[in-house]
Amino acid sequence: MVRLTTIGNFLSGIGLTLLGGTIGAKALLDVVSATGNLLLIPFYIWLIALAVLAVVLIIAIINTFTEMTGFVHPDDKMMSNMLVYMMSIATLLTYGLLEGVDATIQGYLFDMGTMIVIAYIFLFVFQFYGSRISEGAETGQTKEMTSRFMIVSLILGVIMAGVYLATSVIKDTLSYGWAAGVLFGIAVLLVFSIVIFLGRRYEPVGE
Repeated sequence: MVRLTTIGNFLSGIGLTLLGGTIGAKALLDVVSATGNLLLIPFYIWLIALAVLAVVLIIAIINTFTEMTGFVHPDDKMMSNMLVYMMSIATLLTYGLLEGVDATIQGYLFDMGTMIVIAYIFLFVFQFYGSRISEGAETGQTKEMTSRFMIVSLILGVIMAGVYLATSVIKDTLSYGWAAGVLFGIAVLLVFSIVIFLGRRYEPVGE
């Protein structure tokens, strides 16, 4: 029987392809200066991608937080959720490219995408330094742990603020399309770094 994880990965691939098709269709219609109902084609493709994303998210939640479909290897979960993450942020940013979406909505979408990326920066840092930060907590050394957390939070806050400033400058300087592309590239690079780093780490698994 085909595992639910495999189905989710397959659907994620379809969803990303549809989003690529949305961008391609929009670019083609701009080139030929299409008018009328033709301008809605990218929106319809995007809606299909959104529906696929909804299904993929449900599958990801089931696989990640339950064992309704049986045991799923942690590596498989991580790779599957990486695709979900990429598709989610791509769906969000692609909507801003559609016909009729004004600069205000584009700004909201870009800020939302930036917040998602910043959240992954937090995850990235704690994957590397979480054990060092929480060292001593199990023996009651909460003051030591809190002191380290204060400094790490300050540094992390500066990094996150810098990322937000940089992406805001990109958005205000370049077009939304270029800014969204740069943000998506950063997001992909970040999540790939996490997956590659953790993929090389041995972890015992249970059936």
